[in-house]
Amino acid sequence: MDSDGEDYGIAGFMDEPAGYYPPTPPPTKQIYTMKSGKEITLHLVGASPTEAHHLWNGAKIVSDYFETKPERVCGQTVLELGAASGLPSLVAGILGAKKVVMTDFPDPDLIINMQKNIDECDETVDPRGQIASAIDAAGFVWGADVEPLLARLPSTDDGQEENKFDVLILADLLFRHNEHGMLVKTIKEAMKKTRDSVAFVFFTSYRPWKRDLDMKFFDVAREAGLEVVHVEERKLDKPLFENDPGDLDVQKTVNGFEVRWPDS
Repeated sequence: MDSDGEDYGIAGFMDEPAGYYPPTPPPTKQIYTMKSGKEITLHLVGASPTEAHHLWNGAKIVSDYFETKPERVCGQTVLELGAASGLPSLVAGILGAKKVVMTDFPDPDLIINMQKNIDECDETVDPRGQIASAIDAAGFVWGADVEPLLARLPSTDDGQEENKFDVLILADLLFRHNEHGMLVKTIKEAMKKTRDSVAFVFFTSYRPWKRDLDMKFFDVAREAGLEVVHVEERKLDKPLFENDPGDLDVQKTVNGFEVRWPDS
């Protein structure tokens, strides 16, 4: 509208028309069956810029890795980064972890969804109803102050406060190459400084041509004074994403590493 009050019809010109953006996909649900036969119902958000709407292969294989040797998490305090649906955290809780803190980006929808999975797991998997009390859902940005997470740890049997986590879980996070330093920072600040403490890092290079960049995470970890050991390689029947470009065998393979403090 000009100074004389004449309307040239440009009001709302920059407004998106109805239906300009596609609707947000609805939430989905998947069932994960443990080796024991227990079924875990996993709710996934419909869409997420953090890719939390997928059930990643790394999460499935690290969960299986725990089940083949439950003492890896049984009786331990566990922190999961970038949890999405939180499958490894739920499996750790089922296998008897003392305390599990399941984290992802502090978006309300993600936190609500994680809590929904915790509650449903408690109702359907554990007849004692004790899983929910052992698992917390929390928002966390990699590299941020870990004190709010450490504050969720329980007291030890002698009444002393647990100071840090025994176990960390990083499942399919390495494709975020710019965040490698922040992930390693969080490992160092949140993991107990004992030889038995460990960060389980399981991942697939879904973009095979960037595998070298994925693997640079372990260079960052070593440069920060941590030890890295390759402990698992599992080739699946098919890739997570059909018709993606690149080496199919790489897309189907999950690799697992343990990251620890060195011997003092």
